[in-house]
Amino acid sequence: MDNFFSNKTLPVDELTKLYNRDSILKYVESLIDSRTQFSVALLDIDNFKYINDSYGHISGDKILCEVAGRIKKQLGENGVLGRFGGDEFIIILKNVVEYDKLWNICHNILVNMREVEIPNFSGLYVTVTIGLSRFPENERDSEKLLIMADKALYRGKTKGRNCFIIYLPEKHANIVLKNEKEKKLSTMYLHSVVFSHLTQTKDLKAGIKGLFNFLSSYFMIDHICIQTEDKILFQTIHVLAKNKSFSHIPNQLIRTNINKTIDIFYVNDIKPLVQSNKMELYNLLKDQQIMSTCYADISYNGKSFGFIRVDMTGLSDSYRIWQHSEMDIFMTTAKMIATILNFTNKTLDD
Repeated sequence: MDNFFSNKTLPVDELTKLYNRDSILKYVESLIDSRTQFSVALLDIDNFKYINDSYGHISGDKILCEVAGRIKKQLGENGVLGRFGGDEFIIILKNVVEYDKLWNICHNILVNMREVEIPNFSGLYVTVTIGLSRFPENERDSEKLLIMADKALYRGKTKGRNCFIIYLPEKHANIVLKNEKEKKLSTMYLHSVVFSHLTQTKDLKAGIKGLFNFLSSYFMIDHICIQTEDKILFQTIHVLAKNKSFSHIPNQLIRTNINKTIDIFYVNDIKPLVQSNKMELYNLLKDQQIMSTCYADISYNGKSFGFIRVDMTGLSDSYRIWQHSEMDIFMTTAKMIATILNFTNKTLDD
């Protein structure tokens, strides 16, 4: 343990028992005062809001503790870990600023997270995104160092998550972090697009097709469609998709995996399906080069009309971390379509 923490009683986070934000920031200031080189890493759990919504806040707290324990074990004596707030952690790597060393530390954290199932939560594999900045290479002020790490973290999230980004001025200096108001406005815009396409036309089919074209372009989705019990409808395939031919996947394989709380089933990486003994679904996805998939149930009051199906294709080591904001739009679209079908007494084939 670093000498800074010797003979000191510093505040800790009550849940994870890690050093809290204030304690870590005091440590950062001590390193800056002593002109000791170090790296600061902000680490965020991917889609943690979805985990909380799916499993509940009590389970979410258990998962936070599990993640904290794994990171701390993985770091060993290489760094000091603290909880920065919510689902965000901070790592201080004293005397570690070389790119190769940072790469190895972060790579090992990512691998440890995504390849080991969370105990007592069958099928749950957590991924994280990390943003790093370095002292004194990037900045000599603690607040600015944190902003740079946050910019790197933001770039990692927009890149697809489940990755780490080391701040480089030539690449990341111009990143503008969104404030909460801007995030809400972006979400409001996407929801307004969904409602506009589905309600401001008498032809629901035309509205769905237009909306799917928009979502495919906006989210860079390889394949989006509606899948009924026996067919694929309203299919949109992105020009950059690795595969251009998609076939129907039995709805029952999806229905048994749907999260009943939010009516969504998603897979960031199909490989864990093998470990979960879901070989039939795994093989069907693999045959279509689908590495990540998400299904939203088009249902109203217990009546299901089918699923919105979203796929990403590629090689075996390429997949997508579905963001909560994306799944929110898929779910909103599914519920809106189901509501319209229910009150017009129509089906998707009409």
